[in-house]
Amino acid sequence: MRLPNSIQRAPVSFALVALSSLVFLGFKELGLYGPLLQLFNFVPLELTSRGGQLGQPGGDWWRFVTPTLLHFSWMHVVFNCLWIWEFGRRIEVGLGSVHLLGLYLTSAVFSNSLQYFVAGPSIFGGMSGVVYAFMGFIWTGNALRPGWMEPLPPAIVGFMLVWLLVGMVGALEILGAGAIANGAHLGGLIIGVSLGGAFGLMSRSSRAR
Repeated sequence: MRLPNSIQRAPVSFALVALSSLVFLGFKELGLYGPLLQLFNFVPLELTSRGGQLGQPGGDWWRFVTPTLLHFSWMHVVFNCLWIWEFGRRIEVGLGSVHLLGLYLTSAVFSNSLQYFVAGPSIFGGMSGVVYAFMGFIWTGNALRPGWMEPLPPAIVGFMLVWLLVGMVGALEILGAGAIANGAHLGGLIIGVSLGGAFGLMSRSSRAR
């Protein structure tokens, strides 16, 4: 069976969406909440009849990335997958699958690490930090080399920045949206903007020669 052309052009973006969705189904719908949370959380987690006991980061290298696959509600996973596809495919079509995969891994490690630095040992997850990294990468990359990737509508960039600010001042928690991983969001934006700027400058320099 031939895959749709949009998926063939952005296989890593599609894989991130599919993997996040499959983990969520196992996490919320198939009764694998405990095992997946213990395996994927940033710090080791021991679940007992009296609750959970959080440890410290150790030698489990995959934990720097796997929190991005944990989502805690349908709205959480749907919106993150939507943005991962919309932003990720723009980067993947413009720069290639290897570059997108590298950006995903780098932004996952950086955003998860900053969230741990800000909040300490805790339970957190989601692709939001990566989403902000992808957005920041496109934003600065295209600013330095216009037309490099399919641009983002200014309204979307504005919405995402306002959403980040609203989360950081605590308004979402007051409204009952639950705890927000603001450190991961900010970390993603920082690494995305930085890498987008660096790659944009290098690309513009090489094209000028």
